[in-house]
Amino acid sequence: MSRPSDHTNNPDPDDFEHRLAGKLKARQEREAKENAGPSGWSQGVRYGSEFFGGVLAGTGLGLLADHFFGWSPFGLLAGMILGFAAGAVNIVRAVKSMQN
Repeated sequence: MSRPSDHTNNPDPDDFEHRLAGKLKARQEREAKENAGPSGWSQGVRYGSEFFGGVLAGTGLGLLADHFFGWSPFGLLAGMILGFAAGAVNIVRAVKSMQN
């Protein structure tokens, strides 16, 4: 006749829950080591998109200024210059946030 398992004693190595908990803990430790930091590729894509987003927004605002105020081509030029500056600031912010 079998006895119901008593969970107050040390678990039997063949106990399913004990083995499952051990494997889950080992898996979590392995994944924590593998996912320690972002890869170089993901950092490059992030920096590129941060910069491109600033340039695109500045260019769009410059084109709108040209259209509504008739400043052609000075609105576009000013928008592109401001977009490059905003893109550079975005990259600096992204680098600072990834260092923390």
